[in-house]
Amino acid sequence: MRSSWVILLVLSSTLAYSQQREYSVKEITDKLQKKYDSLQDATAHFTQHVKFGFSKIEQSFSGTLRMKRLNKYRIETEYQTLVTDGTTVWSYSPVNKQVLIDRYKETPDSFAPEQLLLNLPANYFASLVHQEKKGEATWFALKLVPKDDQSFVKSMKVWIEEGSWVVRKVEMLDVNDTEKMYDVQEVKINTGLKDVTFTFTAPAGTEVVDLR
Repeated sequence: MRSSWVILLVLSSTLAYSQQREYSVKEITDKLQKKYDSLQDATAHFTQHVKFGFSKIEQSFSGTLRMKRLNKYRIETEYQTLVTDGTTVWSYSPVNKQVLIDRYKETPDSFAPEQLLLNLPANYFASLVHQEKKGEATWFALKLVPKDDQSFVKSMKVWIEEGSWVVRKVEMLDVNDTEKMYDVQEVKINTGLKDVTFTFTAPAGTEVVDLR
């Protein structure tokens, strides 16, 4: 009798595994796009690791990203605060006690979270590498190759969480062979971030360099 229960348990587990939902690349990217079509703002805590291609120097740090449509974002780490309201961009270095102010413009090597997240299906050829379990969640790993031969990004790999359909991890290789890896620990969506979040007031004693 005991062996029968063991066999039944194994068969049940096998059946559950075989019934695990399988997704095509298009289904995954469509769900990702639908998720971000409904996004008004987001807050994410992340860890970034950078390995520079030429010097092989490596850096790791943690930070917080806040973003809001359209092209509003605020990235804060211990080394730098980068803020834009979509028109003006502030780059503040607490170590140097200096803030650079410039007009916002998209460049090939700029980090624009909205463009990165919203234009994955449009700007990249995507293929499903594998899926993996992370605790109770399932993550889908997609390999992305830019459609534009002149893209600053050579290749990228993103992990998307089933259910929430948000990007939880990114590995990026650029034309300078610099590797950037982002791990997202927590994401909060549509919490009603105020526009004032995406402006910057320099602390007293800060040197202000206006490049506009």
